[in-house]
Amino acid sequence: MDHVVYLDAKANELEKLLNGRKTMIIRGATGRKLPYGRVIEGDILYFINNNAEGVIKAKAVVNRVYNSEKMSSEESISVVKKNQDKLQLTDA
Repeated sequence: MDHVVYLDAKANELEKLLNGRKTMIIRGATGRKLPYGRVIEGDILYFINNNAEGVIKAKAVVNRVYNSEKMSSEESISVVKKNQDKLQLTDA
C-alpha cells in the first residue's frame, strides 16, 4: 500500500531524512486513527512538506513498524526519548 507522509517543513524533516540523520517517523494519536495498523513492512511512503506545496519530494520503503497499545504519558515520553537519535525531533 502507498501512504502520503506530511513532514514538518520548519523542522527540516525532509532534509534530515535525506541526509540520514533522521531514520524514523513517529505518529501519535489519542485513539486508533488511520493509518493505525495499515502500514506494514514493504509499503511505500511518499513525503510531502506541510507547507502547502503539495509536491512529493521523496519516497521510501517501510522496513519496520511498531504499533502499540494505548500508552500513558510517561510511556509515550519514554518511547520518544529512547528513539530520539533516530527521530531527531525538535522542541517546537
